[in-house]
Amino acid sequence: MRKVLHILGYFNDEDIAWMTQFGRKKSISANEFLIQTSVQLSSIYFVLNGRFQIELPDGTLIAKIKSGEILGEMSFIEEEMPSVNVKAAEDSSVVALDYDFMHERFRETPSFEARFYKAISLFLSSRLRGVAGKLSYGKAEQKDAKEMKMLESNIDNATLQRIQIAGERFNRLLSHFS
Repeated sequence: MRKVLHILGYFNDEDIAWMTQFGRKKSISANEFLIQTSVQLSSIYFVLNGRFQIELPDGTLIAKIKSGEILGEMSFIEEEMPSVNVKAAEDSSVVALDYDFMHERFRETPSFEARFYKAISLFLSSRLRGVAGKLSYGKAEQKDAKEMKMLESNIDNATLQRIQIAGERFNRLLSHFS
């Protein structure tokens, strides 16, 4: 659920209300593709429940996604075709936010655009740091519990509060679309 907390932690209550008004729930059956490399995307997706597999075009599994994750954000930012396939590993549901609605909201509420892009940039930076960490430590090597405790203790109160608020906002989305 970490990804959605990066995003929703920077949104305000009006942004969440807008998402519930313009987002639409979409159900995806097991083994159905949500995103394909050969198909232009028109939405960003917030995973409400279920699990997805991210695969290279040759079928190589590169990641597993679950509730609270975001899909399609890179194609939105880059305005490019997806470079991976995303397939439901089980019956799942997402909230789809259409690109057209996003761009309209940006025009109507420039501060939403600023919050959105700040949240996305911090999220992508966090993802890149995670990948860099895996590469430098080796995939099989994990940080020990002592090191993780030290990292957790260095989180400032503002970040903790933003994460708590983001969790509450995600729960509102879940209950609205359930």
